[in-house]
Amino acid sequence: MIKKKDVLIEELINSLKNLESVGKTDEAHEVLAKKILRYEGLIELGQLTSLNQDFKTIKKKAVSVLKKLLESEHVIIHIKDPKKNELYYVPSGAASGLGKCRSKIDETNFVGSCAHHMAILHIDDVKYDIRSGRMTSYIKDLEPKNMLLSPLVSKGEVLGVVQAINSTHGNFDEEDYHFVDAVSNQLTNVIENTLLIEKLHNQFLQVISALADAIGKKDSYTGGHTKRVAHFADCIGKEMDLTTTDMRDLKMAAVLHDIGKIGIEDKILKKETALNDEEFKIMKEHPRLGYEILGHIESLHRVVDGMRFHHERPDGKGYPFGLKGDEIPTIAMIISVADTFDAMISTRPYRKGLPPMVAYDEIVKFRGTQFSEDVVDSFCRWFEKSSMYKSLEVDKKRKAS
Repeated sequence: MIKKKDVLIEELINSLKNLESVGKTDEAHEVLAKKILRYEGLIELGQLTSLNQDFKTIKKKAVSVLKKLLESEHVIIHIKDPKKNELYYVPSGAASGLGKCRSKIDETNFVGSCAHHMAILHIDDVKYDIRSGRMTSYIKDLEPKNMLLSPLVSKGEVLGVVQAINSTHGNFDEEDYHFVDAVSNQLTNVIENTLLIEKLHNQFLQVISALADAIGKKDSYTGGHTKRVAHFADCIGKEMDLTTTDMRDLKMAAVLHDIGKIGIEDKILKKETALNDEEFKIMKEHPRLGYEILGHIESLHRVVDGMRFHHERPDGKGYPFGLKGDEIPTIAMIISVADTFDAMISTRPYRKGLPPMVAYDEIVKFRGTQFSEDVVDSFCRWFEKSSMYKSLEVDKKRKAS
């Protein structure tokens, strides 16, 4: 945690008095400005906990703050993998294709040694330390000259290690050494809370997925269809640059979009021929039935709305409520496109699935009437980058030759 305000003020006053006592007023002002910036940075780091974002995003923001706080060229946050008793990180940028880079928790490497001893590690000259031979290739490419490493410890257990590489003012000094301890305490709280929230969300998603799989036990098509719709919806959502919260809600709504089919009779749900008008009327009740199952859960209202409105249309000709345009939530309009696309390309007992390109053209054809214009545009961007489209282009070239 951040030190108490009165302690921070006392530290600042003592630093100023010591400098002013020897006539270094200008230097005193520089020290004061630096300390204020650092403590403001600590507050900024602590505020990351309140962001409702995924761990990857939080970690990226934390790295940006830490580089300023620790005045270093590079900062890497290593996370402990308790199953393997290792620390890992995922390189960003051009090196992201390396996958997870791992370090054993022992005294043979810098990061592992910091975690093993649960102590701050200050390396003045990396090349003269025998442990430099155990650095990952990614870190070697950063050409480290000096390092400052601090363990992230919670309840007596190592959660990870923060590693600052190459001080921007020559080398890490004693003040950096002491300050990194406050940084580590704050960062530990941020990471611990973010990982806990993400874990709870994933567990909840697993429960929801298990509930959706219950439909698959009744109808094998619906079960596979649900997974594909969730995938297509996720791809479209990413093209629309949705927030982390919206993406989470979209994923859950897509998994649950057909949950109401639990209440549809087997003779209709499993029918191997096309539904007649009366049967289709009953099938159209599944969004309402889904709402009856989950509508009372207040915290899921956005997810539930995505589920129960996914058959609505911008032109008002959808069901069950005949909503129009902006009355339909974005999440529901994304699921509508994903659901329709998969339904068209899937083979049913009474008809063969359409080729993906034909289904694509149908989605585009009804842009603005059956489907949201923005969602269709995002669908098109994704589809034209997808493996389905690329394989079609390969086939087209092969036939042309």
